[in-house]
Amino acid sequence: MRAPNSPPTKAPTGLPTAQIVVYVYLETLLGLAKGAGWSVHGLEIPVGDLRRRLCTEGVIPIVLGGQSEILDVGREIRLAPDYMKRAVLARDGGCLYPGCTVPPEHCEFHHIKPWKDGGGTSVDWQIPEWTAHHHMIDNGELSVVVHDGLPHLILPSYLDPEQIPRRNTYWQGPRPTLF
Repeated sequence: MRAPNSPPTKAPTGLPTAQIVVYVYLETLLGLAKGAGWSVHGLEIPVGDLRRRLCTEGVIPIVLGGQSEILDVGREIRLAPDYMKRAVLARDGGCLYPGCTVPPEHCEFHHIKPWKDGGGTSVDWQIPEWTAHHHMIDNGELSVVVHDGLPHLILPSYLDPEQIPRRNTYWQGPRPTLF
């Protein structure tokens, strides 16, 4: 039997309950400010709809300005847990490769400092990448640098002779600046 306030873990058909990840400011959710939430695909969701869905569906709110889970597990585990992936997607939106439009749910999570070289598992040291772009990093075609506290990619010199650190702005659409 599940707790009274927890969402169901299975739909009546036995399929997993759909989950919607939503970014929203705590003040907006509490009704202290006007606004809306945003899906990972940049769709605006009115706050009234969010409140109703929080009561009945598998909505995962990433509440900005509220309390958060531990977002750094060091080297205790290699693969990022789901809550850490959600936080990375809250920061980056989707694949970090400039102009990539692959949806966030198709991203893999890459350690900026490789696990084999002592890299840890934390939000600060993970980036989302579509499979092909992830392989480009692993093959040395792309490199990752942290610039102004955010991960950036340096494209191959044949694409960017100036080697300017870049981020994908495609997924930043109508969402507020999260970090």
